[in-house]
Amino acid sequence: MDALLSLRNVSLTFPRGRRHVVPVLTEISLDVDAGELVAILAQRAQGKTTLLRVAAGMDRPARGEVLFKGEQLYRLSDRRRSALLQRQIGFAEPLGPDIDLPVLAHVAVPLLRTHSKKEAYERAGAALARVGAEECADQPWMTLADSERALAALAQATVRRPELLLVDDLTATLGLDATEQVGRLLHSIAHEDGLAVLMSVSDADATTWFDRVASLSGGELLVSSSPGSNGENVIDFPADSLRHTSP
Repeated sequence: MDALLSLRNVSLTFPRGRRHVVPVLTEISLDVDAGELVAILAQRAQGKTTLLRVAAGMDRPARGEVLFKGEQLYRLSDRRRSALLQRQIGFAEPLGPDIDLPVLAHVAVPLLRTHSKKEAYERAGAALARVGAEECADQPWMTLADSERALAALAQATVRRPELLLVDDLTATLGLDATEQVGRLLHSIAHEDGLAVLMSVSDADATTWFDRVASLSGGELLVSSSPGSNGENVIDFPADSLRHTSP
């Protein structure tokens, strides 16, 4: 069976001045299956957000292929690729809305074009309950703690019930307990709901609940010779032995 998300030899550079370019991603190859939770571990400015945006169909790579369910994203029209991002690919990031909406309204926004207001708000409430943030529904976004914003961002990214969830370092500003909560939640979303989940992280402590972890540095994924690795660039961790047990 083909992976739900496949990156094949993806490279991307950014211009620096008139004559120079900076390599951001170099020959990246990675597969993520449905029901799997994979982390991209990297420090700041190492390209992990760019990698997620390329995987989402938001930033076109200079070379290589990005396949979603076997379709090459960057051979699709802009309209078709945008439709995939709206309906089948969820993207969670710590940035909030441009205006200070109540959390329930913020989560419901992606549904308002395709659902009645009543149904959109009902599904938004269910998405908040799914991540354990229903008590935040009536609060303005700017009043939320960082841990609450992380949960609300996950609710909005999953309210359309996507097949692929991309998560951009939501735990960077969280303490250990909140990081653990997000890790458990993502593990549940992947394994119980059957989503493919790819998340960037900047702290190895945030990877405990992940099935696999790839380390990104200098635009390259750290190559591992681990047997059973789903792609030669991925480090396999014994996830079951590292996971915390539920209290």
